[in-house]
Formats: sequence, structure tokens, C-alpha cells
Amino acid sequence: MTSPPGKPSRRAGGKPPALLLSGLLLLGLPAAAQPAPEPPALALAGQPVPRLAAHPDVSILLRSVARGRQTYILRHLRAADPGALRTASDRYVFGWTCDGGNCPEEGLFLGYDTRTERLYLLLLDEGVASLTVPVRGAPWPAPLAEAVLAVKPGLRRFSAE
Repeated sequence: MTSPPGKPSRRAGGKPPALLLSGLLLLGLPAAAQPAPEPPALALAGQPVPRLAAHPDVSILLRSVARGRQTYILRHLRAADPGALRTASDRYVFGWTCDGGNCPEEGLFLGYDTRTERLYLLLLDEGVASLTVPVRGAPWPAPLAEAVLAVKPGLRRFSAE
């Protein structure tokens, strides 16, 4: 059996020389500098809250729930002193950040459950919850509810699981 003109013969290897050459080059060269993989979200403890918002596990969720509040959320994430992340129960990472330093009145709480991959968010405007994820009145995990109520104890209809 002969190959049509211009096509390499399968018996001769059947692979174009360029593909074979690139394969050989890849085998002989050291690995190209790959960006370091993002650490697990729990490893962000002690880092500023914006690091959690930028984490690949969280950033897409955050964008999808911002619901027209992106400007307010971004303002808090760009705060001069954004607050540090904490962890609890080997599964939650969370923290407060406030543009202006008055979290009970103008603040953003951001939390993430690394096991269920669920986002928790509370945006306060003039002391009132203007955005909550999950929706207001839905139960939050106890460590996250406690962290919110420690800063804003009078928040009504905020419960823990």
C-alpha cells in the first residue's frame, strides 16, 4: 500500500518531522518556568483579606454573587488596612475588611468553606446589611457567624447552623 503524494507514509513513522522534533525538544529541555500553584485557601491565614478574594477557588464565586455591588466590594478590598484572614475548624478561612476602618458601619466580611466550596459574604452600608451570601436569614457555620457577630453584634436575623 502506498501513501498519496504529499502525505507521509505510516510505515515510515507517519508523524510530521516538526511534531517529532518538538517532542524531542520538550524531552531534552528543562521544564519551563511555571507559575507556582496557588496555595490552598486555608494557607492564607494571616494574609490580607483581598488575597482570599483573589484566590482561584473564590474569585469566580465572588464575581457571580456581587450583583451590582462590585464597586462597594472592591472599595473595601482596596482598603489601606484590609484586615487579616483567620481560619477555624480546619475548613473555614475568613476576615473583615473596611474602607475607612469602621467595619460595623461600612465593612465587608468574606468567608469561604474549603470543604463545601461555599462563599459567605456580608456587605454593610450605613450599618445595614446590603448584601448577604447566602441570603439573609439563611444559617451560617458557627465560626463565621461568631466572627460577624463579634464585629456587628446587633445584626438581626443572623444565625449560625
